[in-house]
Amino acid sequence: MLSDNHNPPDVGHPGQHRIMELIKRNYWWPGICNDIQKYVQGCQECQQNKVQHIKKAAPLHPLPTPKTPWKEISIDVIGPLPRSEDKDAILVVVDQFSKMIRLMATMTSISSSKVARIYWDDI
Repeated sequence: MLSDNHNPPDVGHPGQHRIMELIKRNYWWPGICNDIQKYVQGCQECQQNKVQHIKKAAPLHPLPTPKTPWKEISIDVIGPLPRSEDKDAILVVVDQFSKMIRLMATMTSISSSKVARIYWDDI
């Protein structure tokens, strides 16, 4: 009965809701919803032709690894934090070669020129 309402070429493999509507016009039994769901999920043609609504992930292009330490770095500021000695943020510098980090106390209102000065003074 399920195959009569699901597989014929003129019906076109309807999904769970449509086949439920077709069968309930003439039949009913306990567990009809589960039986129809299992039948449609087990249909090989339905599973092969199912539309995927999830976007495919873009291919990853990893950055090249630097040849020596401290030639390529990443910088981030963590804050605002509770104030301590007129500082309310942490400047985080990460070496992309060794993954070594340097942490320096700073202010959230720091400018890029001050970040460069702190970094070069620390080295």
